Amino acid sequence: MKKNIMLFAILLFSFLSPIRAQTTLNPDISLIGNICAFAHNDTGRPIESREFNLQSPDMELMVSGYLNPYSRADAVLAWEEGGNAEIEEFYATVLRGLPLGLNLRVGKYRLEFGRLNPVHPHAYSFIFQPLPHEEFFGEEGLNDMAIRTSFIIPTGSLYTEFMGAVLKGDILKSEDDSIEEEEDADSGKPRIKPGFFGRLTSSAAVSEYAELAAGASFATAEYNAEDRLHAWVYGIDMKYKWKPNRNISLTVEAEGLYNHREKSDGGQLISYGGYGYIDFHFCQKYNVGSIFEYTQGNLDKNRNSWRTGAFVGFSPIEETSLVRLVGNWTRPKETAGFWTLTAQLVFSLGPHQPHNF
Repeated sequence: MKKNIMLFAILLFSFLSPIRAQTTLNPDISLIGNICAFAHNDTGRPIESREFNLQSPDMELMVSGYLNPYSRADAVLAWEEGGNAEIEEFYATVLRGLPLGLNLRVGKYRLEFGRLNPVHPHAYSFIFQPLPHEEFFGEEGLNDMAIRTSFIIPTGSLYTEFMGAVLKGDILKSEDDSIEEEEDADSGKPRIKPGFFGRLTSSAAVSEYAELAAGASFATAEYNAEDRLHAWVYGIDMKYKWKPNRNISLTVEAEGLYNHREKSDGGQLISYGGYGYIDFHFCQKYNVGSIFEYTQGNLDKNRNSWRTGAFVGFSPIEETSLVRLVGNWTRPKETAGFWTLTAQLVFSLGPHQPHNF
């Protein structure tokens, strides 16, 4: 009898083992939806300013999973405002097993410049991309093809990481430069050369419930292929988070950016920008906060703009759905200031949560 039971157990284990192994290789698939309604009094958009507006929905399809115990792959397909699908991110990461404890990532993704750029916009408590990121990096943020490696630096009680990458080089071009490069491809003129990225970050616990992190980043690439003009963007950032329990947390974050570009006449273009925000979560489901942003022009430091705003959010259950309300006052370059009121609904189908920030 005992032999029969043991034989049955062995057969059952051998039958279930391949099923279990196959299941662990199945990727996580998630769908993130983003729906916004807004109103404003911007005289530059007179038709919108006279009515309540419903924005076409944005959607992201995320597929991620482990290839083996040492590496994983991630992909993000995005549909923005009813447009065609685009590959927003597609990369593989070797997490362990390389010499010297190196971490390797290859593919297209949102680079780890500062603490906000790697975060998808649907995870912002304040909805909109900060003005200096939009001005210096473009609407898609600092997103490029990269071969990136990183490693942990032994610094005692501090957690310190350095990362560096070789980039395709498309990250710092303006819209006009993008058009010029498409024309250059047909005419045989020089194309944008590869760029480079680096970041050093360190964090430590400052109390039983609080952590402080600081970092420095840089990115450089050609932004004009015909004249071989280079651009450099440097950034410093900090983040403080206090979380005494699962129901309450306070986050304070700030980032400053320095933009340096060569001119075709041999001169230099220098401009600055930055943002800071505070976000308080309470009763586990609610959050309130405010943000201030300032930037000078990408190619003209005298064309500056700023924006300030307040936001409130509510997540009914485990942040699989979020409701946000954001009010902003914006003073753009060379035009009158205006207010904007935006309501947002973000929801998640699948294991990826819409707010992990």
